[in-house]
Amino acid sequence: MRNTFLIVAAVVVGVTTYLVAGAVKDRELPGIKRGIVVRGQGYFPVAMMLQDGRVAVVLRGGAEHLGIAGRLDIVFSSDQGRTWSKPTVVVDSPADDRNPAFGQAKDGTLVVGFWRTARYDDQGRYNENLNKPISTWVTRSEDGGKTWSDAQEIDVAEIGWGSPYGKILALPDGAMLMNIYGGAVRQAGEKVNDRENNAYLYRSTDNGRNWKRWGCAGARKFNETGLVRLTSGQLLAAMRSDPAGETWLARSNDDGRSWSEPAKLTPAAVHPADLVLLPDNRVLLVTGYRVGPFGVRGIVGDANGRFDWEDRRFELVNDATSGDCGYPSSVVLKDGRVMTVYYAVGLKGRADVGVHCGVVEYGVPAER
Repeated sequence: MRNTFLIVAAVVVGVTTYLVAGAVKDRELPGIKRGIVVRGQGYFPVAMMLQDGRVAVVLRGGAEHLGIAGRLDIVFSSDQGRTWSKPTVVVDSPADDRNPAFGQAKDGTLVVGFWRTARYDDQGRYNENLNKPISTWVTRSEDGGKTWSDAQEIDVAEIGWGSPYGKILALPDGAMLMNIYGGAVRQAGEKVNDRENNAYLYRSTDNGRNWKRWGCAGARKFNETGLVRLTSGQLLAAMRSDPAGETWLARSNDDGRSWSEPAKLTPAAVHPADLVLLPDNRVLLVTGYRVGPFGVRGIVGDANGRFDWEDRRFELVNDATSGDCGYPSSVVLKDGRVMTVYYAVGLKGRADVGVHCGVVEYGVPAER
């Protein structure tokens, strides 16, 4: 059941605690802790629990949502999200480096995929119709994020263009799957429809060095896709639809090669989604919420990834100042609680905060 009431939440920024209030229309979770990972940047964060126990988040710096100076940074927490390192650069070219995907290979290598666009005019305004280069890249770190390799371009010519998104999924056999969404598969020289989104999976079998198109979770109207492997071995994908911005689900029983027909989970303007497997084998889905009040919502499904959106969803963030927010990404902490990072361009009642990457720590609802 959903009720309307008022919540006042304590938010920690560095050593400063303040209160925010807002109208809540979804279930409240007890014991939520909130903080800020970094101010002044933090768009499109992707979080991973690393093999060495650190939490790492790749996020955007250098520019706003759009900006030619955009770069990708990384931050770390060695104490389960209580404190965070200062951002260090992953990649920063003369063009706009954006739209990260992030994962860790079986051998421990950190892998970041991203999109690079030069489609800005002389005044620095983004224009997707400009005839300037767009490309897809990957960079790797073999020393835990201290240094990064020279970026290598991923060949996406057969789909015309390709933008990575979200967590890179590492499978038990060592293969890695990365969501790269782009145009329809075409023959060499054939014009691609830039307006058509397809949610592809690209696969690497050499710890993220080389990537090839492997499968398609959703065709013709899907882009940003979260991935998780269930205990059954089935893969679950949560995809953003275009243009409505709903979240749809699809499944694969062959490690991402073929997929079921997508099924809609959420209404419009609820995107993009991230998936994580909980210690009890249930599945947590967190998603941006641009319906209002703006922020982040979550829902726990069963071990088969089945969700009851109307009755079981809960609220994590409800005080973002606009729909330019969300892109949540979650990890399970050592004590079984969940930590979700997200971005917002501002918080209600806190004009001094501005653009930031926020973090929410919470215990998920018990199975009923």
